[in-house]
This record gives sequence, C-alpha cells and structure tokens, in this order.
Amino acid sequence: MKLPVLLQQALNEAGLEGDWTLTPVAGGDTARSGVLEDRERRYFVKQHRNPLLLEAEARGLEALAVSLSVPRVVHCYSASEGGVLILEYLPIASLSGSSQWMAAGAALARLHRVEGPARYGSHPDNFIGASPQSNADHNDWVAFFANERLTPQLQRARQRGLPVLAAERTGQVIEQLDRWLPSRPPSARVHGDLWQGNLGQVNGEPVFYDPACYHGDPQVDLAMLNLFGGVPAAFYQGYQAEYPATLRYQAWPVYDLYHWLNHYTLFGGQYARAVDDTARRLLITC
Repeated sequence: MKLPVLLQQALNEAGLEGDWTLTPVAGGDTARSGVLEDRERRYFVKQHRNPLLLEAEARGLEALAVSLSVPRVVHCYSASEGGVLILEYLPIASLSGSSQWMAAGAALARLHRVEGPARYGSHPDNFIGASPQSNADHNDWVAFFANERLTPQLQRARQRGLPVLAAERTGQVIEQLDRWLPSRPPSARVHGDLWQGNLGQVNGEPVFYDPACYHGDPQVDLAMLNLFGGVPAAFYQGYQAEYPATLRYQAWPVYDLYHWLNHYTLFGGQYARAVDDTARRLLITC
C-alpha cells in the first residue's frame, strides 16, 4: 500500500529510506496514529493537519526525557498541509500489580521534586488535546490558572454552547480561586495531560507519553490521574517515598474543571454535566 504523501515527505526529510508498511492504530482523539515498519525497523507515527500540535508534543517529550522514560523523538516534520511525528516504537502495555504502580508513582515524583523556575508557565505554548494552551509566565499560581487555564477554556465552552448556569458557576469559581489554590505552590515541570491512558509500562518499567508540559503545581498531574477513576494506593506509596508532598485534595476539583471544560469544548454532550457538577460542588464547599 502506498504511504500517505505527507508521511513519505517526512520519511524523506528524516533520511529513512525503506520498503515501509503502515498499520493504523485505533484510539486517540487528536492525531491519526499508526505503526510504521520494514523488515528491520519499527516506528510509531502520528499525523495531524496542524503541525504546531505535533511540534509541541515533540518538545514536551524531549523535556520529560530528562527525568522520565518516554518514547524517543526520531523526527518531527512540518509542512503547510500538516505535520508528522515519528517516534521510537515501544510495546507499551497497561500498568498492573502493586510494584508497577509503585514504580510509576516514584518516577513521577522524581519529575516533580526537581525545582523549576520561580515563575509558572515557563514553557512554549502547546495544546491540551486539540485545544491551544497558553503557558505565559506568571509570578502567582492563582493568576496563572485563572488567566491561562480556566478563563480561555470557559470562553471556548461558551462558544460551544455550554449551558448558562454551568458557565455562571464556573465564572464564580474563577473569581474565588484563592479559596482552593495556593498562590505559591512548588513550581515543577508537569506532564500536563496525565490521565491513565497516557501512562503505561514496558518490561515492568513505567513509560509516559502524550504530554502537555509546563511548570506548575505538581498536584495538577495527581488530580488528572484520578479524573476517570482512582489509581491504586501503591502509586501514592511510591510517589511519597520519593517526594513526601502533601496531597492537597481540595485543589483537585479545580484542576479537574479545566479538563472537563476542555472535554466539553472538544466533544460536547455529557461533559456539560461534569462541568456544572464540579463547579457546583466547589462553590458549596467551606
């Protein structure tokens, strides 16, 4: 089967000549993905009409590679008609058993415990899913999360048709963020899109992928890991053995609200209820 033109151009630019076959991979809501292989080599490839999105992912993987196991970036190709990201192929499987979850927690803690810059953001702008994500610098975390996270997402959700009451409640949360968020939490490099589908293992060792990196409160990663169901206690045991940080549960629904807004903007439907329920519960907490 003939390869897509864009992919062939990327291979030519990378100097990867060969008799390649491409097998599409199901899953993923943003880019088209597949396994590219010839008789001797195998890569994981992603294609998207917006090359900036894949450039941002490549930067994020390279930033995380200093502290975490991630797929190695082989080449990132950008053209007017789209982009291609060629990654090392890894046979990633789901985490299973206490030892693997403990190792994943310890790995994330090693990322978080490295002190970052004094300002929040401090990373090139990127994307959360297909939505733009500003990482403009702020001295104050509350200001950062209000201005660079919740407010832009609320604006997009309103344009998408978010019900008025949910939008009003979310606006009230933004006005009162200092009820739940500290102004100066630790500034660490965070994965930024760490739901359980972006974490796995190879030969028992944790592997992280599909990041949306910036510098911010490490609790954002811990919150998102629980967005679609809790992680085992072994994960926190491993995390706190490496980085004995307090789990500030009161902040987690605020961080969840950002992702529920983004899910509503991207997918609509049922996520309006998640936005409204999260904002309502925050407003009735003491």
